[in-house]
Amino acid sequence: MSKILSIIIPTYNAEKFLNKGLSSFLVCRDTDAQTAQHNCKMATEGRFEEIDIDKAILDKLEVIVVNDGTPDRSVEVAQKFVDWYPDTFVIVNKTNGGHGSAINTGVEHVSGKYFKVVDADDWVDTLALKHLIEYLERIDSDAVVQSFRYYDISKDEYRPADVKVPDFTREYNLKDIVNMWDDVYDGLSFHGVIYNTGFYKALGYKLTEHVFYEDQEYATVPFSYAKTVRFIQEELYVYRVGDVNQSVSAASQVKRLPDLEQVIFNVLEAEKSFAKMPQGGKEHFIRKTSGIITSYYQIALIKNTDRQSGRAIVEQFNMKLAQKSALMYEAVQRKYKVFRLFNKLHVSNSFYENQFAKLLELAKRVGRADRLYRK
Repeated sequence: MSKILSIIIPTYNAEKFLNKGLSSFLVCRDTDAQTAQHNCKMATEGRFEEIDIDKAILDKLEVIVVNDGTPDRSVEVAQKFVDWYPDTFVIVNKTNGGHGSAINTGVEHVSGKYFKVVDADDWVDTLALKHLIEYLERIDSDAVVQSFRYYDISKDEYRPADVKVPDFTREYNLKDIVNMWDDVYDGLSFHGVIYNTGFYKALGYKLTEHVFYEDQEYATVPFSYAKTVRFIQEELYVYRVGDVNQSVSAASQVKRLPDLEQVIFNVLEAEKSFAKMPQGGKEHFIRKTSGIITSYYQIALIKNTDRQSGRAIVEQFNMKLAQKSALMYEAVQRKYKVFRLFNKLHVSNSFYENQFAKLLELAKRVGRADRLYRK
């Protein structure tokens, strides 16, 4: 049976999370939230024989656990799944090279028609996974964008990150996506993007290795070459947040600013290939890359508690950005000035994310409603 979907799971120090993630790929004949909890419990206890697998679906799925030189017992956890489902689960061992390196290695081993990356501390909605595999079997688009949801462990609550398009049954191009930007932006991320394997491999693109933040690169550069894109409303990926030890915590982000800077300048290399991008590709690239640079400003100027140091860091960054890409330098200047003002006013990151950003979103919604009314 040929594989329809391959899942790449970069794995490093994920022993306490991996069982939940891997068990979420065990599609059963009766797949619901209660069944998913049962599967996770049975897998934890090694009672795989009590899991009522939907073999027809599982035969179309490939789960590649990329062991990125992990020092813990993650491989031992994954091996139990390999032992029970050797036609679906596989472990690929490599020396430590970081998240991007693990994805690059995983892509080399992918055999599915499409592939998606899922972090080892996250999981998927199992019923949505079943629907996704059935859907991917019928299409041939270069990329698919799917709604996902956040799970905040500190609050024990879920928050949707949904995409909204006029018609979920049709194909779109990048020009369409630029015109629908606010309605699909959340899905144009690491957690929402699924790539056609043939399309991605033909690009020959390699993600930056030995750094954090290459997930931004993953969702930006290859996607800018996609000629055809489809959208799925049902939420698949469950993104775990709220852990102070995660790389997305404020302190970790400030510490890893040099990694983000390296990724940004590697992403900017794609400007040399604008001519190869399809209609709307350049505009998509500019918008996505502007978002990455804006994240850099937010971390350095708002999340960084040393405000003076943050300003000095950004001044040096902007000098290099202007030399590397006058296009992107001009594209982000208005946002830079806002963040610099907030920095001097000592606006907290909490205020920015919980108040100011919400006001901006409300303004966008009012603007969209006004445009629809005028039509």
